[in-house]
Amino acid sequence: MRAAERFDPPLRRLDWRCERSLSWAEFLADARARLADDARFASALRHGGIQLDGRPLLPECAPAELPAGSWIRLHAFEREPEPVPLPAGAVLHADAELVAVAKPAWLPMQGTRASQRISLEASLRALLRDPGLRAVHRLDRQTSGVALFARGAGPARALGRLFAERRVRKQYLALVAPPPAEVRFEVEGAIARVAHPARPCFGLAADGRGRASHSRFRVLGAAEGRALVLAEPTTGRSHQLRVHLASRGAPLVGDDLYGPPASAGWPSAAERIQLHAFRLELPPRGARPALALEAPLPPDFEGGALLPCPLPPIG
Repeated sequence: MRAAERFDPPLRRLDWRCERSLSWAEFLADARARLADDARFASALRHGGIQLDGRPLLPECAPAELPAGSWIRLHAFEREPEPVPLPAGAVLHADAELVAVAKPAWLPMQGTRASQRISLEASLRALLRDPGLRAVHRLDRQTSGVALFARGAGPARALGRLFAERRVRKQYLALVAPPPAEVRFEVEGAIARVAHPARPCFGLAADGRGRASHSRFRVLGAAEGRALVLAEPTTGRSHQLRVHLASRGAPLVGDDLYGPPASAGWPSAAERIQLHAFRLELPPRGARPALALEAPLPPDFEGGALLPCPLPPIG
């Protein structure tokens, strides 16, 4: 079974409105009957995959009554996802304000529409016994690497400002196929949502829509139709590096949304998108000096053999 099916299985979705007010017990019976699958319903309820008026509905916070007209959305896993454990030594740095961790691929940063239980945020809160931890930036589910969390609302706002002001330097390692035509290049332009029948999808827009984006790239090595690229986004748009690399004819290996489908085979097939958030640099803040955080390459990143040592600067 492929990694996507193991860690991110398909979902079954139902939407409806309560025609009359229902007690909690009546709602459970009605929702279970609509799904017509007791095991999947129990899983959806446990994971927080049921939303009441757009908010996750967890059993421990169940309302006594659901008013008439309440909007319900239910996401149920077709099969229970395999757990993604944090590797030993995953915590890269911890102080009074922030925690940096090496995120494994397939573990979402925060709760998803199908599960409020499975996330890096939840795992880290349990590991460090700190319920106030909150993610201050995002990495896609399949992306591995340095992830940053704040200890409480105040540090979260301060770190969020650093990202918004582009004072946080981020470097990624990207395995692409085929190799780009240039050793060094930059991509900029507005990124906007584009139509896709099933998945969020973005592209460079030529009609003034979207949000400005910019990334710098440098090829570190190439072999057998693939290239390892050092990528530095200076803005942080959804799918930015994926869109930018695909626009230069060098999509990420394993990216069947912006590149060829997995069935197209080698050299572009992989178990997951080959993108690793390698390095993150924070400026000094108060008494805390500047921080340079690096996440080691995980076993499922296939570009390690092309990584030079020492790593050259991107500029």
